[in-house]
Amino acid sequence: GVVLNCQSRESEAIKAYKQAIRVEPGYADSYNNLGLIIKKRGNQEEALQRFKQAVKADPDYVEARNNLGVTLQELDQHEAALEHLEKATNISPNVAFIHFNYAKSLRIEGDLDKALHEYNQAINLKVGYFEAYNNRGTLLEDLHRYEDAKKSYTSAVQLNPENSLAFSNRGLVEKKLGDYTGAFRDFSKALELENHRPGLSDKDLRFRLNVNLGDILLYFKKFSEAIHAYDAALEIQPDSEDVLAFKGNAVCALGRLEAGLQMKQEGFGIISFDSKEGVSIKHGPTV
Repeated sequence: GVVLNCQSRESEAIKAYKQAIRVEPGYADSYNNLGLIIKKRGNQEEALQRFKQAVKADPDYVEARNNLGVTLQELDQHEAALEHLEKATNISPNVAFIHFNYAKSLRIEGDLDKALHEYNQAINLKVGYFEAYNNRGTLLEDLHRYEDAKKSYTSAVQLNPENSLAFSNRGLVEKKLGDYTGAFRDFSKALELENHRPGLSDKDLRFRLNVNLGDILLYFKKFSEAIHAYDAALEIQPDSEDVLAFKGNAVCALGRLEAGLQMKQEGFGIISFDSKEGVSIKHGPTV
């Protein structure tokens, strides 16, 4: 099975592993390796069962424990994942990525202090662990430790200066801290990196970056540039009512009150009361 899989002959490898299981049903490697191929093919549920069989055959098989935990994470079963990832960290306490995986589910389940401890463990065990620094920054934001979050994102940026998400994350925390100059710099850099990835760019990220840039330009009273940023966001998501309203604010600030108020009306809407329908928010042009 191993040889066939290395030769990219996956169907034959699956048959070989199943035959190995029939011959030796207590051999954990066969279940784990079979699970990896099945998972690669997109069948998460069957892969999950194979990893469970591997762990049943060998409860201390750390790779299978980790694979089981990560698959449960991907199926949004974080509470169940915790049991296996915690066990994996106990079996192999010096493996950084297991602590990293464990931290992700701890955060989702709300155990933020323990998640922070696990991210710190991962960082201490692996020099230059970009993903751990980046994720730790998000966790520190959850804890409202914004200065510490900024430091963690800065480490991520230094480790991977071509990663747009790290710049975006640092920009967001700088915005929370009131450092609009720093936020503008980082959002601009993130957008520059995204624009240099034709065909690979993350549209949702580009949308958010343009909106954030528009907001900061509005704060700096650079209204024409803010409109340009909001227009770029609307090209990506034309139906975004909020962004249309934000653009309306910039248009109003340039003195084009009628056009700006029309955009705000279409975006934010106005509160309307009807004796039959009750209170509602009406979007679109005023009559």
